[in-house]
Amino acid sequence: MLERKPLLLLWSGIQLSLLLLLNQAFALWVSAVFAVLMLYRLLTVLKARRAVSLGLVNILAGVIALAFFLQIKQSGVLHFMLQILLLAATARLLALQHLYEARQLVWVHYFLIASCFILHQDMFVAVIVLSVLFANLYSHYRLFSVATAKINWLQTGRAALIILPLWLGMFLLFPRLPPFWQIPNTKAATTGLSDSLDPGSIEQLVQDDSPAFRVEFTSALPAREQLYWRARLYEDFDGRSWQVNTSRQYQRGNQITASNELSVSANLTDYSIIAEASHQRGLFALATPVSSSDNVFIAPGGMLSSHKPVSQRVSYQVSSVLAPVVATSAEEQLNLRLAPGNPQTKAFATELKQQYPDTDKLVQALANYYSQQPFFYSLTPPRLGSNSIDAFLFDSRTGFCSHYASATAVILRHAGIAARVVGGYQGGIWYPQQGYLAVRQREAHAWVEYLHQGAWHRFDPTAFVAPERILNNLDSMLPEQERALLNSGWRQFELLQALRQQFMHLDYYWSVWVLGFNDNEQRELWRSIRRHLPLLGYTLLLISVIAVAALALYLARARHDKTLPAAAKSLYQHLAPLLSTKLPQQPVSVFLQSCMAKYPQYSPLLSDIKSLYDKALYQNDASALAQLKVELKQQRRQLRRLHRAIKNA
Repeated sequence: MLERKPLLLLWSGIQLSLLLLLNQAFALWVSAVFAVLMLYRLLTVLKARRAVSLGLVNILAGVIALAFFLQIKQSGVLHFMLQILLLAATARLLALQHLYEARQLVWVHYFLIASCFILHQDMFVAVIVLSVLFANLYSHYRLFSVATAKINWLQTGRAALIILPLWLGMFLLFPRLPPFWQIPNTKAATTGLSDSLDPGSIEQLVQDDSPAFRVEFTSALPAREQLYWRARLYEDFDGRSWQVNTSRQYQRGNQITASNELSVSANLTDYSIIAEASHQRGLFALATPVSSSDNVFIAPGGMLSSHKPVSQRVSYQVSSVLAPVVATSAEEQLNLRLAPGNPQTKAFATELKQQYPDTDKLVQALANYYSQQPFFYSLTPPRLGSNSIDAFLFDSRTGFCSHYASATAVILRHAGIAARVVGGYQGGIWYPQQGYLAVRQREAHAWVEYLHQGAWHRFDPTAFVAPERILNNLDSMLPEQERALLNSGWRQFELLQALRQQFMHLDYYWSVWVLGFNDNEQRELWRSIRRHLPLLGYTLLLISVIAVAALALYLARARHDKTLPAAAKSLYQHLAPLLSTKLPQQPVSVFLQSCMAKYPQYSPLLSDIKSLYDKALYQNDASALAQLKVELKQQRRQLRRLHRAIKNA
């Protein structure tokens, strides 16, 4: 096997890679503890120092494991298990003195490598994880091989060619079994929109350029002004911030909640969404979802929800009607509640109600107010006081979408119109060649829904203050100084942006073809196989006949080769083109003799070959056979010229 130092360096590198891959499952102090231990072991290897004694390592591991256990409520059971696994591998490496002890270390590495796929699903990280797996396989091989052993790449390639079709068949056809146990949810940091909305929350989110979800439409792509992806209903207002009413938003609702059931067939939009992990239950849908795949459900208010927090990338299908959501009687009372404060806003709403008693006219007047008054759209609005709505509407008049949506909902409630703030995403980037819409965290948006004639109608004040935000994108309507906040750092380099975009496309295909291949896709594959079973049977029969014929030909040729002497094999291997011109019944020695007579310029070469061939064949001379092989390899060009001369004659 290899020397001890190279193997220890390899295992240290594997553990450092695993620490980076599993880092999001650990608190900062946990990662720091592991990093210190691994770096210490790396230094001892480089300086050729002895390993730490097993007793000291056991005491240290026990203390660290106790610390992990004491903070299990913060980390969660799953993350605690990952910490213990990595601690076991680190302790084994610290006290490793003999290579035979490394077998335990290698097997623990396999478990940790597999655990990486629990936390990561994107293709780039999968490539890194597979690289770590190959490094561990190599160390495993060196652990059991002799010192002079070398990897037989030809044999390895043959094994891969056998394994890959079997792996693909198992991936496509092997039944998807449910998990044998359920691991309790861990407390992980949430991403995207949260259950609370206050001034400044969305401004911070739009500076994140990472993807939130990607959409593939089965039907026609809706117009951009219809791409309002509903994700949260904020119905509880405390005077400054809005909260999701969790007692009802994540409960199951009715399947069809469209305001006009006659419009279902006309305005139905079918699409599939691949959502990134957010560690929340709320998902994304257009307008009014009327049906969805089994792994999600439609909650009250026409919201889409997952059965449990989305800890991994999830794929689901939705059919939506581009129509308002039907309201219930309970929703009207819930969305008329007001918090104390903001007297100027209340007076303004009362004046509007007196002037425009009709709901449609009042909303239109409010739209005119936003478009005609000097309001400004900004990522960096000034701080607001205790009466935040008053300060925004009548003093600063500068804010982001959450400011306008919050103020509008409060005005409508003071005017006696039930209203709520909706959080979600607006727009997205359409890639026609790839056929999907990418919605980034940057597209996070807030708007208002107000109750009128039994349905919740959308009103987006941003469309009147900054229409470019809705019709184009956020970058197009911000001043240059604020656009720099969105495109800072490496995003300023067009080449890096282009490379990132191409990798995003590859990652999308990975999500669709690999991660998105779920139970429904597998059942559809089986149904397709059954439909085409007769044609498939004939195809398999033809492939089998061809395979059997090829195998028979290979075996016959191998049997024939076994009957040939070594000298004849060597000669036929190097003189196959030349010997193809001789008569079948003509002996090789006679053929070479005739060539010497016809082509005297090649006579010395052919004479040496004939002499060595005769000695190797008839006298069983091993040295003559070795000289024959060398002569044939060295005189390839001369023999090719002779072959061309015979063909042209």
